[in-house]
This record gives sequence, C-alpha cells and structure tokens, in this order.
Amino acid sequence: MGMFMASVAFRPEPQRDWAVIKPQIESMYKGLEGLTDNLDSNGPGYAIVSPYGDMGMLLAELPGKISALTGGWAVFATCCDSDFAMLELYHNGKLVDKCVIGELYEEFAEFEEASAPNLEIWTQLLPEGASQELLKAAFTMNGWDATGNLQMLSKATQLPIFDDRLVFGLD
Repeated sequence: MGMFMASVAFRPEPQRDWAVIKPQIESMYKGLEGLTDNLDSNGPGYAIVSPYGDMGMLLAELPGKISALTGGWAVFATCCDSDFAMLELYHNGKLVDKCVIGELYEEFAEFEEASAPNLEIWTQLLPEGASQELLKAAFTMNGWDATGNLQMLSKATQLPIFDDRLVFGLD
C-alpha cells in the first residue's frame, strides 16, 4: 500500500518579521484536526502537513496566501498512493509552476495537467550552494516511489515538503 499525504512548505524572506507572520498563518488552519506543522521550529523552512492527505483540499488554498505573506516561495505537494506527486510552486503569492512527478492516474488526467517541472523556475528556489543535480534527480521518477522523490526535493530545497517527523509523527 502506498503513501497519501499533502503539504504546504515555505520559507519566509529574511526581511519579513516571522513573529508577525506566524500567527497570521496559524489562523488559517489551527483548530482543525488531522494537521501537523513545525511552525515552532527554528526553520528556515516550515510546513503544514496532512499526513494522510485527507486535508489536502484545505491545504491547497494556503500556499498562495502564505507565499504572499512571507514574500517568498511556497510549495504545495500532494502524494497519491506513492505513485505520483502533484506539485504547485508559488512565489510572492503567484503560481509559477504546476507539475507532476511520476505517472498521473488516468482518472486524474481528465482534470489535472501532467506537465514536467520547469527546472529554470525550480532552480530559483534553491538556497545558496544547493545541488542542482539533486534537484534534477528529485524530478526523475525514482522507481515507483514518489515519496522518495519528495524527500530528495526536500533535501535539495531545504524545505520540509516531505518530512518524516511531520508525516509519520517521528521525533
């Protein structure tokens, strides 16, 4: 059986005041059951996660708003049965790329476009000194396990897009 999950991962711009932004972001989802987050960590990347993917529809509404508040990047990821992951990349409140890792199920293909990631855009998300090769590898299907690709993408971008602690409740 594969993994289902959804997440919004983001990194505030350094000039933005996290103490002001954090409560605004929390007001968007706090009090709802079934979500985990790391907003109390020291960052620099943060995430709100639906470990079973069941709150993905709610999370889908957040990345544009969060990206506008933080003045930076936000990634919305949905993993479907570990076979494929749909990704949306936002910058400063605007959707800049929408893509799929893996093979999109036929029933999803009717209403979702299965395009390849625009590496030129995703490269801008990389922190200084990060590996572009690791980013490219993250977008190349890793067998039939899209979760492994999301973990590689997390490592390359230093954003907790798929973080074991948040998804599996590990310490």
